[in-house]
Amino acid sequence: MITFKIGILGAGNIAGIVADTLVKLDGFEPYAVASRDIKKANDFADRYHITKRYGSYEELAADPDVELIYIATPHSHHAEQAKMCINAGKPVLVEKAFSYNTQTAMEVIKLAQEKKVFCGEAMWTRYSPLMRLTCDMLKDNAIGEPRMVTANLGYNLLSVKRLTDPALAGGALLDLGVYPLTVIMMIMGGPPISVGSSCAKLSTGIDGIDSIQMNFPNGRMATAFASIAYKCDNTCHIYGTHGRIELDEINNPTALRVYDRDNNLTQEIHPAEREISGYEHEFISARKAIICGNIEPDEMKHRDTLNLLSICDMLRKSWKITFPLPQEAKPEDAGSPDKA
Repeated sequence: MITFKIGILGAGNIAGIVADTLVKLDGFEPYAVASRDIKKANDFADRYHITKRYGSYEELAADPDVELIYIATPHSHHAEQAKMCINAGKPVLVEKAFSYNTQTAMEVIKLAQEKKVFCGEAMWTRYSPLMRLTCDMLKDNAIGEPRMVTANLGYNLLSVKRLTDPALAGGALLDLGVYPLTVIMMIMGGPPISVGSSCAKLSTGIDGIDSIQMNFPNGRMATAFASIAYKCDNTCHIYGTHGRIELDEINNPTALRVYDRDNNLTQEIHPAEREISGYEHEFISARKAIICGNIEPDEMKHRDTLNLLSICDMLRKSWKITFPLPQEAKPEDAGSPDKA
């Protein structure tokens, strides 16, 4: 069988979960991995039976057999690494958050458009079949018109140094808050028209707990909550004029329940048993886009990435949080530790 060869930039925890997923996914191969530490790259490659291993990211981008590069480093460095890959002609799938602000994300997207090279954000939730089914059900009037959404995501992650470090764009918002914000915007069909918020800061000056209130057209409302200080129930509740929908584990939904206006459970749906980790949908989408000559995935358009980061920029500005970037990053892990 002809396989789609994936290069993994970074050799941390999240990269390992992706590699394990690709090993189990028909038609894909974790073909190459790069780390600034060649020993780490070799250990990672041995663990996941990866053919090529490199001691620099530039070597990975120069490999002629790599067909897509998955960027799995801290989001503080995504933009520069994505631009390096795109300039080398390599399609990229960038772990969320796509970057640490809108400006750097726009630079990457503009370059991808100029070079006509695929560039997508690996926002887990956008590719989830259960989440997309939820949106289809809402379009089909399953609970009437959605009027209110609540979504939360939280874990006790204060021991993860990357998440508390301003120099690595740490904080609850970019690592966890982007998930409930994404879910809400998928349900509401776009960004809010007004936002109010508050946050509790950690001693390092970044946000540890976020509370966000949003207003949408036609009097619709939503609240999002994120925390790296303690675990939440990680659910989403969608309240409509004729019922409600509940989602468990909103970053990668594990259950969808529909209730009528009398609070009777009318339907419960779980992911397909054949699902590996949920990551596979991102790579299947990226391959489809690349084969079709598209420069963005259907599930996560460039405008979706920019809308999300614009909200994050606005929130951090109101919280008076800034990042001392760019700096040389030391960790090679990326994405949320909740994916572990």
